[in-house]
Amino acid sequence: MAKPTYEELENKIRILEQKANHAGLLEKELKSLENRFSTVEKQLRQRQRMDSLGTLAQGVAHDFNNTLSGIMAYLNILSLTDDNFSPSQKTYIRNIVNSVKRGAATVKQFQNLSSLAVSPKENIDICSVAEEVFFLLEKTTDKLIEKKLDIEKGRVFVCADINEIHQVFMNLATNAVHAIEEKGLKKGDYIRLSVNPETRTGSEYLLETGYHELLFEDTGSGMSEEVLEKAFDPLFTTKTGKGQGLGLAMVKDIITKRHEGRIKVDSTPGRGTVFHILLPKANNVRNPEESRHTIQGGNETILVVDDDISVRESMKRALEDFGYRVILAGDGEEGLDLFKENFNTVNIVLLDMIMPKMPGKELFRQMLTIDPDVKVIISSGHDENHFEDPVIKSAKKYLKKPFEITVLEKTIRQVLDYKGCPA
Repeated sequence: MAKPTYEELENKIRILEQKANHAGLLEKELKSLENRFSTVEKQLRQRQRMDSLGTLAQGVAHDFNNTLSGIMAYLNILSLTDDNFSPSQKTYIRNIVNSVKRGAATVKQFQNLSSLAVSPKENIDICSVAEEVFFLLEKTTDKLIEKKLDIEKGRVFVCADINEIHQVFMNLATNAVHAIEEKGLKKGDYIRLSVNPETRTGSEYLLETGYHELLFEDTGSGMSEEVLEKAFDPLFTTKTGKGQGLGLAMVKDIITKRHEGRIKVDSTPGRGTVFHILLPKANNVRNPEESRHTIQGGNETILVVDDDISVRESMKRALEDFGYRVILAGDGEEGLDLFKENFNTVNIVLLDMIMPKMPGKELFRQMLTIDPDVKVIISSGHDENHFEDPVIKSAKKYLKKPFEITVLEKTIRQVLDYKGCPA
């Protein structure tokens, strides 16, 4: 066998080098694919954890909202008989009701951890929100700190998420208390919330509806120019051991991103701080006296199906006080049996969704086979968008727990009194 020529050897070496280079490229690409696979695998595991968190959040939310519903219902019963209470007792009841609402809002935020859901905005009375915050301040902080709420009730309405505005005021108030304590308490120290009576308008702002300017002031230690520049930065804090520095960053996010508002701060070391907050002025505000629902009551028969005994019993007590006849069922199977026995006299059904033995969805479906015209109000600790079944969507109304008993009574009357559109 003839020996390869020099040119043939050189050619084979060149081919081997090309294959080696190609193999090297393939190895790099393989490593890149392995890294991408590892990243995707981690993302998938994270997504699975988030899905599990979402499922857990929904379950916890349902149970906790049921508990809040029972508390709310009994508080509403007390408030409807508040002629027997002193002014201070009425205030305590009202503040407990507000705390229950705050708890429900916290549950809502927990539910939203794995979703992009956004709470709705509404026309809110700034004074009503601030009153609760200042009440808490009065009860939990040093009496030397004067709390001044210089806003007249029923005069300053903004379009906002009430729970987020409450959070803004609480964060600013907490910072103010810390600043005053850091400087050293003395007579004359105060925290004040007031409003610029002139509505802000003009092209420099995002919306055309105008703005209210709120002033949140304190006589605390103040901030230097260096601190002011970083005040709204996430994780920046000057308070060792007192939080993670998210307070003002969260305040700015709520005001500017969620509400298309503005916030700026003026501060002098040793003298105090003033936050200027611009929030969209509410339009078409109704007089609270005009919008207040007058309880009508009735004598119709209501079937309440709910697995939580405190919810059932509190609703029975309240609805019977309004004149209704109430039948109670503690699970889906009992609800179906009672509906079969009484469907000729039951005028409306108040139905929970998550129950033992038979879920609310299946009970609703079977009730429709017995009476296609059955009027159902769904009452659940879950959001309405949690249920996509068309049967559930056919309910007359959907009430998210916890709700005030006056809202329930108003909803019941709306459903019972609805006659449909005229021909």
